[in-house]
Amino acid sequence: MLKVGSGSPPTEVTRVERPSGARRFRTVALSLAAVTLLLVPLGVLAGSTAASAATRAAVTCTGPLAAGTYSSVMVSGTCNISAGQVVVTGDVTVPAGANSLLASYALNAGVPATSSGLTVDGNITVGTGGTVVLGCKAADAACFDDPSPSSPTLSSPATVQGSLTATNPLGVVVTNSTIGGDATQSGGGGGVASEGPGCFNPPFPGIFNTFPGVPPGSPVYSDYEDNTIGGNLRVTGLNSCWLGSFRNHIGGSATFTGNTLGDPDGNEFLTNQIAGNLLCTGNSPAAQYGDAGGSPNTVGGFATGECAFGVMAPNPAPSPSPPTPAGPLAPISNPGPPPGYWLVAKDGGIFSFNVPFLGSQGGQTIPQPVVGMATVPGGSGYNLADANGLVYGHGPRASDCAGLNAVLNQPVVGVAPAPGGNGCWTAASDGGVFTFGSNANYYGSMGGIKLNQPVVGIASTPNGDGYYLVAADGGVFTFGPGARFQGSMGGIHLNKPVVGMAVDPSTGGYWLVASDGGVFSFNAPFFGSTGAIHLNQPMVGMGAAPTGDGYYLVAADGGIFTFGTGAHYQGSTGAIRLNQPVVGMALG
Repeated sequence: MLKVGSGSPPTEVTRVERPSGARRFRTVALSLAAVTLLLVPLGVLAGSTAASAATRAAVTCTGPLAAGTYSSVMVSGTCNISAGQVVVTGDVTVPAGANSLLASYALNAGVPATSSGLTVDGNITVGTGGTVVLGCKAADAACFDDPSPSSPTLSSPATVQGSLTATNPLGVVVTNSTIGGDATQSGGGGGVASEGPGCFNPPFPGIFNTFPGVPPGSPVYSDYEDNTIGGNLRVTGLNSCWLGSFRNHIGGSATFTGNTLGDPDGNEFLTNQIAGNLLCTGNSPAAQYGDAGGSPNTVGGFATGECAFGVMAPNPAPSPSPPTPAGPLAPISNPGPPPGYWLVAKDGGIFSFNVPFLGSQGGQTIPQPVVGMATVPGGSGYNLADANGLVYGHGPRASDCAGLNAVLNQPVVGVAPAPGGNGCWTAASDGGVFTFGSNANYYGSMGGIKLNQPVVGIASTPNGDGYYLVAADGGVFTFGPGARFQGSMGGIHLNKPVVGMAVDPSTGGYWLVASDGGVFSFNAPFFGSTGAIHLNQPMVGMGAAPTGDGYYLVAADGGIFTFGTGAHYQGSTGAIRLNQPVVGMALG
């Protein structure tokens, strides 16, 4: 098949190769399997680790909060978790204003030889101007009450069963803590300023604010170190002096977008283990190594923008005074082990290859046939979409894409995940687009516009800031700032209709696949096709390798064809009798 519109070749990159055989080969798996090393164990938050004899009612906290169990906590002024173990069975709220939750004490000041700590069974919500400090760890982020500040020895974790959500906060520092859901920080900050006493000392209102000439709370930093986050970590639109993310275990994706920092040594994202994707765009300074002495991030999915696998970052970062020459260059991230994949059949049956089986609709009555599937970033779930737009979620993180069940003008034909987690898009054959979840924005559709051929698929951009629709004649329609038109097969005679597309996370280009296995590449490397090979069953879809150096084709009988060094064959259902044909695939 002719290679069409390939564009300029991608820039040569340096990549740490994934070890071969990192996962045990599995044939069709119809039972639960071991989660990969990158996937955060979501069962770690089974319940509170401490409790008092009786739960107290909701409380407004100002000053030290007495040890015990509370139904909820509202922070007013400065709330210190420094008087013993505190358990909150509901939510903790830090409202807008100069309010601070400080859970970074290791000792119980009132009772010698006992500890302080915070466990929240619900969520922590931080409003505009609010601040939160969770957990502390010797040598990395000292506890406020460490008796040896020059050589800290104390540590204290915090646990949040739900999510941490901060909207326009002054600052957020989370260390040595466990968050079962997402950690999301959007906007806010103390203003863009250089590193100095105003950045790290005092970090927040009411703490160490005795430095002469430094007003309380001006400008502060945000930091995430040595945490286990079951869902996604997302920091966007921060205007501050410094931001860091080190040694975190993230079960979903990590997104750092549009963060402007005064310190040229800011935006340091290192030594994280990320099961999903790593997305870094529009940061100033760009994502870098700085002087933290960390190592590349381990990414199970793909990495884009400033954190792409081929991007090189200064090590150490330049310093404004005195000037320091840039050190050796090193890759900001490296790929994880080879991914497995799932296949989905028309009846909702799931076939798992080197990834966990998390459930299916097979054997159940469903109102309309399943038309496609999308993986939750990090491999902790998948969503199946049927022709009515109803989305079936399987796995602990699959509920972010609720879907709809409605009478539509035309049936839904495909579903695409939000790369940063928390959402998905579905597309109908008339080009209508439906969005679900906080990270899946609506950018437009072809609904109401006459099409030459029906839409057959949808694919999201690597950074989640747009999506593509593809029609049976190979026409491509782009929506959103990140979806760049690279060409199409519209108006060109095809031997067989196009049935799907995939976006190259490395170049931002895309591939189209026809039912005979012909592949058309647009600003994406061409690795081969089955266009000249006789197939037992027609192709129904394709998927891109996380590193952009390969792709997978899947046929209606579940046959899998791999092209490029990044696509790893893990098995297929090609020789197995199926109740219904396969309609799509998704990578773990």
